[in-house]
Amino acid sequence: MEDSRKEAFWRTGVRVNLAGHRLSAVVGLIVAFGWTFLLAGRSHDLTNIHNDLVTIAAEWAVVIVLGIIAFGIQKRSASDFGLRTFGWREALGMLGALVGSYVVVGIAGRFVSMPTSSLEIRRLVYVPFSLKLGLVLTAAICEEFMYRGFGIEELAGLTGSVWLAGLVSWLAFSFAHIDRYGFTTALIIPAVLGAFLTLLYLWRRNLPVCMLLHGILDGISILLLPMLLAGHLK
Repeated sequence: MEDSRKEAFWRTGVRVNLAGHRLSAVVGLIVAFGWTFLLAGRSHDLTNIHNDLVTIAAEWAVVIVLGIIAFGIQKRSASDFGLRTFGWREALGMLGALVGSYVVVGIAGRFVSMPTSSLEIRRLVYVPFSLKLGLVLTAAICEEFMYRGFGIEELAGLTGSVWLAGLVSWLAFSFAHIDRYGFTTALIIPAVLGAFLTLLYLWRRNLPVCMLLHGILDGISILLLPMLLAGHLK
């Protein structure tokens, strides 16, 4: 009798833990995929220093919340979210994704009207380098944890399908850029880049390599191009 009571208590505890895990996962996914709606209507002009600071603070706040859920409430390990070292296979995959994304974006750019004007790029020259670097690092680290690490892994746990999780996460990442690109064909650009990042993660389940690729992609447009332009303006 005593053994049966202990077993029933254990099973009840397991069910409660699983229910709590699912609830925390759902809450985390709502935060990860829905935080951008809190900034809806705000200008996403990268040359606006105030808005840049708000974006940086918001993304780190979201990651802190997700970290509390993942590592504090769920007691998960870092490797559960792809936080592990990477080797030559991941590096080669990243290089392939980098080249492939620019080829596809280059082709799409011929048919897509980008809202980012040459004037905005010129104005980026006068934005402090430290702030631009902060934007690049924040997007690379925080957005990859939100949409790839946490988003895909938690969704895969809830749905039982990593590919469905990848699809939903990719859509969430793409639509998160609506405020900047609007409901226009220009949304194809972040969608293409997000697709390569998602596929790279699904292939290797390695988050740092996705963070590195994301940082390179943003670094070229936010850091490198304004630096090259600044040289011509002198």
